[in-house]
Amino acid sequence: MASRTLLIRVVAGLLALVSVIALTGCETTPSSATLRGHGFGHGRGMGQWGALGYAVDHGWSGTRILDHYYGGTTTATVTPAEDQRAYLVASKGRELIVTQTASALRVDGYGADVAAVRVARLSSNRFRIWRGAGCAGPWSLVGDRSAGEVEVRSSIAQGDNPATMLQHCVSGATRYYRGSLRAVEALGTIVTVNQVPIESMLRSIVPKEMSPSWADVGGGRGANALRAQALAARSYALSGDTRWGSWATTCDNTMCQSYQGYGTRASGSSTIVKVEDPRTDRAVLETAHQVRRHGNGRIARTEFSTSSGGWTLGGEFPAVRDDGDAYAGNAHHSWTVTLTRERIEAAFDARQGRDMGTWTGFDGYVRDGQGDLGGRVTTVRARFTGGDVTLTGDQMRFLFGLKSSWFAP
Repeated sequence: MASRTLLIRVVAGLLALVSVIALTGCETTPSSATLRGHGFGHGRGMGQWGALGYAVDHGWSGTRILDHYYGGTTTATVTPAEDQRAYLVASKGRELIVTQTASALRVDGYGADVAAVRVARLSSNRFRIWRGAGCAGPWSLVGDRSAGEVEVRSSIAQGDNPATMLQHCVSGATRYYRGSLRAVEALGTIVTVNQVPIESMLRSIVPKEMSPSWADVGGGRGANALRAQALAARSYALSGDTRWGSWATTCDNTMCQSYQGYGTRASGSSTIVKVEDPRTDRAVLETAHQVRRHGNGRIARTEFSTSSGGWTLGGEFPAVRDDGDAYAGNAHHSWTVTLTRERIEAAFDARQGRDMGTWTGFDGYVRDGQGDLGGRVTTVRARFTGGDVTLTGDQMRFLFGLKSSWFAP
């Protein structure tokens, strides 16, 4: 009887083992991962679509919008600030070439008006300067100059006339700037810096950060979002950016704030495509010299992003629920994306610098607990036959170009 019982147990064990083997054999490696998520950008501070939603759907003023997103700060007025020095990031390592329709350019080391100027770096703190007839020259040597930078400016007032603005000659286009353009010794090479009054600079930043058309939405209520953006952009710029040292106070791309000067003219065209817009100009003028300050008087670094997804990310300001983000026109409030297994494996192989083997899934999600899906991802684990990798939510976001770190399978 005992031997029969033992036989039954052995058979049962073998059947169980066969079942496990069979099930394992039926499992397939996932071919893709479909993620659903919320928001677009880092999520800190004001959500731009949320600002529009609060202005149009909730009837909020620009001040109330700022109070909501930048808790612990108040609106204050500053004395007219010093000019900003915007590093034109794409200029790194390139000669500075400037022209002007009015032919009234002045350059360090030359005492007369010229139509165009070209500046090249010879060595550390040493530049060579030419004058010419336009972007393509022909060029006549002015001389060499030992200095940390060379300024090109207009000898006549610029106002709103593009003929008196400085035209930065770049590949295939000419970009118009207010203020002066400077060839600067920085980052071990030559870079171009646009020195410009903050209020003039904002006339380009605000329409690049928010659509001027928002002023017309909701019977004009959308203009309150533009006012909030103008004040936030000014406060952000004046809060101080130490990344560039003394040679620049900001830059012209999304590392800082989007800035493209007055407008652009394509090569061979006479048409200037303006960046500045009367509707955003009005928002800048109506909030002139206003910033947000903390209780200790410090100007707040008022970050903003496209869409919070429904909750902002805490940091310098408290995390808050963002009901305005559910505005009907916001395509970033909710989104989905599918990542193929091949794409996942290639991305991690490149990141880790070795063959990670076969991807078997994502798990181990840790979240911040704010909002739907448990909130933004703090960490997530990617499983491979060659070993597991744990990433932050932002690392995952940048690795695959996700809209935000707020996602779930």
